[in-house]
Amino acid sequence: MEPAAAALLSGLWESVLSANLERNPQEARLRAAWQSEHASSEKLSKICLANHYNFVMMRDTMSRTPRFVRVGGLLPLIACACFMFPAANHSALAQAVTEQPIVVTGEEVPSAYGAPPGLSRSRFSNTTQAYVLPPWAFFFGEIYEGQGFRHGPPDHLFTQEIEMGLPYRFGVAAEAKFERFNGGGGAETVSLEARWALADWNKIPLNPTLFAEYKFGVGTIRHEEVPPPPGGGEEEEEGGPPKVPDAYEFRLLLAQEFGGRFEWAMNWFFEKENTGDRGREWGFSQSVMTPIFLPNERLKVGLEMEYKNVTTKDTRGDPLNSFVIGPTVAWKPTAQTRLDISPLFGCTDDSPIADVFVVFSWLFGGERAEAEAPVSTRFRYYSDVAYARSGKDSGKEMKQVAYVPPCPQWYGDREWNVNLWGTYAFTNTEFAPNPSLVDIVQSTSEGNPVLGTYDRYIGGDHAWGGGGDIKYFFCRYAGLGVEGFALDAHKPGFDIFEDQAVPIFVHRRINHNHTVGAVLGTLTLRYPIPCTRFAPYAWAGVGAIFGGGERDTLHTQGPPDAFAVNAQTEHFGSETKVLGQFGAGLEFRIARHFGWTNDLSFGVIDGPKNNFGMFRSGLNFAF
Repeated sequence: MEPAAAALLSGLWESVLSANLERNPQEARLRAAWQSEHASSEKLSKICLANHYNFVMMRDTMSRTPRFVRVGGLLPLIACACFMFPAANHSALAQAVTEQPIVVTGEEVPSAYGAPPGLSRSRFSNTTQAYVLPPWAFFFGEIYEGQGFRHGPPDHLFTQEIEMGLPYRFGVAAEAKFERFNGGGGAETVSLEARWALADWNKIPLNPTLFAEYKFGVGTIRHEEVPPPPGGGEEEEEGGPPKVPDAYEFRLLLAQEFGGRFEWAMNWFFEKENTGDRGREWGFSQSVMTPIFLPNERLKVGLEMEYKNVTTKDTRGDPLNSFVIGPTVAWKPTAQTRLDISPLFGCTDDSPIADVFVVFSWLFGGERAEAEAPVSTRFRYYSDVAYARSGKDSGKEMKQVAYVPPCPQWYGDREWNVNLWGTYAFTNTEFAPNPSLVDIVQSTSEGNPVLGTYDRYIGGDHAWGGGGDIKYFFCRYAGLGVEGFALDAHKPGFDIFEDQAVPIFVHRRINHNHTVGAVLGTLTLRYPIPCTRFAPYAWAGVGAIFGGGERDTLHTQGPPDAFAVNAQTEHFGSETKVLGQFGAGLEFRIARHFGWTNDLSFGVIDGPKNNFGMFRSGLNFAF
């Protein structure tokens, strides 16, 4: 082929192509991008163009047809062939990109072994629990329950609960319950709980979980759930109301998600008291909830109900049947916190008129656990736009994966801790002093004083106070420190003077207001859970307690008759005693050098009827 003819044909091709690109700017941009990104395809296209050119020249020589007419007819085919190569290459690249996992960053919601976030919080609703927590996640809840009855004053129950998720679908928890009824109140029970899920989520229908709880009675019975039968039942124990008995409880927890939007949970339970009237309770509770309006399941509404069959050893054949039902609302102000409100209404004669629950809960930890999107988006899939341009398998599904941040360190290997806290102390002795001063004189004159029951050191059944401690952790897991606290305590007393020679009989009640203080040396052991802000800890200490222990002693002379003896009260001041204290708690680091602590401890004082417990909550500063 002549060089002049080849040059002429090449110039003609460039002029035609330039004119076409001027008429279509979008095609010009595409060609420019194609030329810069796909050089290899361009070279292949030029080879193709050369082959077509040779073919055209041979056809031109054989047929003697004007060459420009023949080439002009083949120009559209040549252009299509040239543009097909970069298009095919772009499609292949798009397919490779689409096969990569798509990472969607957003709000993390910990998932327990594949369970939906709403069923991974331990407490599904106010009356129903479900499944287990993710490993090393912590659930903290403040629970209020108010019951209104057809007759008598309402009953108010306050419960504080903390639970920790463990590997292999286990979980443990501790719970403290307080009661306020008819003007009196105090601690009622302290509970220890454990649960175990039989399999990962959705491996077994209804995802069964086994639950066991043991309740330690630490207060007095202020409101009988089942009133004693007429003319029967136990008489009130000498010195005051009976103590809350220990009890055990078993539950079967069931939970399931339906249709991707509805979450359901059901609990079957059985509880038995060990002593006292040996109350027995069984029944079920269930709830169903669905998210509405707000994104990320921030608002849920639903329905819940609870049925209880309660008997005592004297009423086995005549059980109390209680059934309450009503709406429930759950609102999440943040990703970790939730507020649940459930006004339930009684449907039987034995039910309370209203049973209102308000629960504020906080879910911590589990930062390294696998995260999942909320129910409303959990099965939403995404397709790569570039892959869709290929025209093939544009509906290929990509599961959404949440981004997991790197693991920070919240606790130091060597650090000073300064902890300031408030405290509530409760005694381990029933508070029921003898209300009759004349009976105190009579019983003392008979040689057997009846003073009633009350704590011999702190005095009343509770006291409020505060304190602090300084600790140095010489390694990550152990530290030595000094602790001190003060309690605003009150102790009942009396002042009796009787002289038959005058005659005079003076008797009045008094109240010893005093401050009880203590100083102890402590050893603390802690375990900062990896990749979380939490560190459970336990400590023990030995020291001295002072400022309490006042007592009043009555001396009598004469016959065993309250109105014929000489009597005089002797007052004894405070005394210092040895104190041993041990307890356990949990710290949450809000920041690297700032944390929140909560714990429960027991103090043992030399002598009978002196022991007490303490709830502490405060702020810890780490340096």
